[in-house]
Amino acid sequence: MTGREVGKEMAGRACRRLLLALALSLALLPVPLASEDGLLGPAADPHSHFRNPESCRQCHVSDESALEPDRFIPGADAFCLGCHSAEGLGVTHSRNIRPTDHPSGMTVPNDLRLDAEGRMFCLTCHNAHGPFLSPTRAFAAQEPENPGAPAGTGPAFRTYFARRSDPVRGFVPLCEGCHGKR
Repeated sequence: MTGREVGKEMAGRACRRLLLALALSLALLPVPLASEDGLLGPAADPHSHFRNPESCRQCHVSDESALEPDRFIPGADAFCLGCHSAEGLGVTHSRNIRPTDHPSGMTVPNDLRLDAEGRMFCLTCHNAHGPFLSPTRAFAAQEPENPGAPAGTGPAFRTYFARRSDPVRGFVPLCEGCHGKR
C-alpha cells in the first residue's frame, strides 16, 4: 500500500468516526412529544422565554443588585402586548384601574398581583410563569390539547396561565377573589 493509499484510508476512517459521533449526538437530543395539533413538549410553551433570567427586569421591580419577584413595574403589560393583541384584552376585565378607587374600596388578595402603582394589569389574573398545560381542566367543557395522547399519558389541558380556575366552575374562583361569591 502506498503512502497516498494509507492517507486516503485514514481520512475515510476519520470521516466515518466523525459521522458516527454526529449521529450519536443527534440521537441524544430531547425530542418533544407530538400530536396531530403540533408539539406538546417544552418548545410548545409560548411562555418558555420567561425562563430566561434576562427577561425578568421587563416585568419585575429591581434595583442594581436584587430582583423583587412579587412586585411588578408600571407598564409591565407592554411585555405581554409584545405577543398578545390588545384587541382581545380587557374583555373579561379592565386593566390599569386601581381597585382601591372602586366605590366599595375593593381589596385584592395577595395571590392576585397589582403593579407597583396598585393598578390591575395582565399579571393580576395570569401567572406568566405558570404551567402551559395541566392534567386538570380549566373549565368544564374544555377539550384536551392532545386528544390522541398515547395510553397512560392522560389528557393535557391549556391553563391560560390563570392564577385561579376550577374544572367545574371555570374561572369563577378568579373573579370571586376580588368580587366575592354571589
